[in-house]
Amino acid sequence: MSDVLEAIEIKKRGGELPESLIRSVVEGYTAGRIPDYQMSALLMAVFIRGMGYEETLALTRAMADSGKRYSFPGCVDKHSTGGVGDKVSLTALPLAAACGAPVAKLSGRGLGITGGTIDKLESIPGFSCSLTEERFRRQVEEVGLAIAEAGELAPADRAIYALRDATGTVDSLPLIGSSIVSKKAATGAGHLLYDVKCGSGAFMRTPEEARELARLLIRLSEDLGVRAAAMISDMSRPLGRAVGNALEVRESLRFLRGEEAPRDLGEVARSVAVRLLELKGVSEPERAVGRALASGAAYELFVRFVRAQGGDPDSLADLPLSSEVREVPSPGEGYVERFDALGVGRAALLLGAGRQKKGDPVDPGAGVELLVDLGDRVEEGQPVARLYGGREVGRAAGLVSGALVLSPKPVPPPPAILDSL
Repeated sequence: MSDVLEAIEIKKRGGELPESLIRSVVEGYTAGRIPDYQMSALLMAVFIRGMGYEETLALTRAMADSGKRYSFPGCVDKHSTGGVGDKVSLTALPLAAACGAPVAKLSGRGLGITGGTIDKLESIPGFSCSLTEERFRRQVEEVGLAIAEAGELAPADRAIYALRDATGTVDSLPLIGSSIVSKKAATGAGHLLYDVKCGSGAFMRTPEEARELARLLIRLSEDLGVRAAAMISDMSRPLGRAVGNALEVRESLRFLRGEEAPRDLGEVARSVAVRLLELKGVSEPERAVGRALASGAAYELFVRFVRAQGGDPDSLADLPLSSEVREVPSPGEGYVERFDALGVGRAALLLGAGRQKKGDPVDPGAGVELLVDLGDRVEEGQPVARLYGGREVGRAAGLVSGALVLSPKPVPPPPAILDSL
């Protein structure tokens, strides 16, 4: 019996897979010796039967070892489980780097309503995330911040994730945890913060589910030699007001320049930067973050980062956005209770800001800009959002209008950070 058939037989009966068998299957699938239909059967067995912690750790280690591994023990990194308007990497990482915590980050592109950091950065004219290992290392040393596409790291995870996406086995806690941590372990940063989102615009819908995932991510990371922590943040509404690639970069730059920024974005970006500095052992992290913002050091570092990766710093003052713009009126009157993240994210996807499937082109200037904050009083017919892009505009407007929840009385906004682990 082949290794993959043995694994299927064990797992479909609820047994525990030995590490040697897990490693053999991962290596065989990555090398193309195991066909998709057999791997799909194993993934579905795992989805239904689950995996114990030792199995999950073995899978994580095998996927991390499936390709090249970097080593940046003195660097920090953060990983978000994805969300609508999630621009934390664009804000918190320059902040942390400006405070003396160098950042080495390998990231990916977006799929569905979750935005990809690479897509956002590539909305800056000339910006490239294709860096050789030598250039990546040099930039970390010279600038303090480098963000590149994951490339050849953890190829087993890349292949298995594509199969999970096609077979309905994405939302399995062991498979989610091993996927995330294998890439981060292969990246090699010594200090890592997980920003686990929960709410309608996230994989984890409840704080309890998010905490369970966060605990797993921390445990896997620590067992693979990475100092880790986690925070739970709200994704029942978009983060900030901008959803879309260039729109999110523009909003991030306003925050880094010390201009007026949405309350929730400021809260999450500062909190992530402070936690990263704590992991790194920087003294008085909250004071350091405040100084980096007030002095302009965080913005100046972002400009150097853009220049180092081929971007045009002059374009940051006026990033290209879609010329096709439409405003969405409020369907009623009252106080803004929330904008549902899922509805706004789906609207941005229709407009061209995201991908329906891997490989779809992205319109960097498309997206949704919310014009009102939680708690604001709005009148019927008042513009509450602005749509950028020429695709599916009518459907997108309907989704945004339907995402707006109004209350007859003022409702205090919920905290953006729900828990820290």
